Amino acid sequence: MAVYDTNVFGAIRVTQAFLPLLKAAVSAKIIMVSSGLGSLEWVSDPNYPYFKVNELGYNSSKTALNAVTLAFAKQLKDQGISVNAVDPGYTATDFNGHSGYRSVTEAAAGIVWLAEQSPAGINYRRILLRSTSGTLVEAG
Repeated sequence: MAVYDTNVFGAIRVTQAFLPLLKAAVSAKIIMVSSGLGSLEWVSDPNYPYFKVNELGYNSSKTALNAVTLAFAKQLKDQGISVNAVDPGYTATDFNGHSGYRSVTEAAAGIVWLAEQSPAGINYRRILLRSTSGTLVEAG
């Protein structure tokens, strides 16, 4: 599936390609762009809005990306490389026919915030999500 090539295998390939540079850097950080739709807890809770979204390929690819994020975080912990994932929210892109409620600029702000402000070290149990109100929510 093309969605797995992009969301899972692409993230793995890019991360592995940049590992030599990341290992040589001071305070290296890897930020994976995930989605709340990858949260098994959220998509299985009938009381949560994501329960109604059942996009097999997309949802499962983001679940897999979350697992990949955790695996890289554990693998790179001793090298001091921070690995996190962020959910930029439902963003208006070509992928969804520009139906998202957030602009690309708004979505990018959360990703940049995580890259600039996330605590040093490995936070593999923390996945920060940007809520619709723009506040950061810890999920995981």
